[in-house]
Amino acid sequence: MKKIALLAVVAGTLVMSSCNNSEKRDTVANDSAQTVGEHVDAAIADLKNAEENARLKAEQAKKDLDEAIAKGDKAAEEKARAASEEANTAWEKTKTALRNAGEDVKEGLKDAKDATVDATNTAVDKTKDAAKDVAQGTKNVANDVATGTKDAANDVKDASKKVGDDISRKAKNVGEALKN
Repeated sequence: MKKIALLAVVAGTLVMSSCNNSEKRDTVANDSAQTVGEHVDAAIADLKNAEENARLKAEQAKKDLDEAIAKGDKAAEEKARAASEEANTAWEKTKTALRNAGEDVKEGLKDAKDATVDATNTAVDKTKDAAKDVAQGTKNVANDVATGTKDAANDVKDASKKVGDDISRKAKNVGEALKN
């Protein structure tokens, strides 16, 4: 009887420990994924804005250079040419940074995907192992309960036989006492 109660306690514990675990984990994972996504989107938007500003400055510097050339002002032309080259260099650097950021994001997403796949595979393996352990434990408990039940049944059988033998012996004794 104790073994049956133990089996019930073990089963109850397993059921209670498995309740609501996945819901809490999903919430945490979704929150951090959104935060990372928001940060990446904001960084890309900032780089795009910087690239657009650099392009506009390069175009304005080119216009200023064309105006200085048209006026024939050599000093203004030199300043405008230097400003135009500087603006074009800044624009190229910004475009390069934007391309690199795109590659970094792509690589980061690939790494995150790989890490997620690895973590999922590990979790699946651990879940399989835990399920095997639980199954083996349940099987062991069931075997113990079966063995205990068989032992108890044998004890009841032996006790019943003993009682039957005692009753039979006493009945013979009563029968012999009545004959005498």
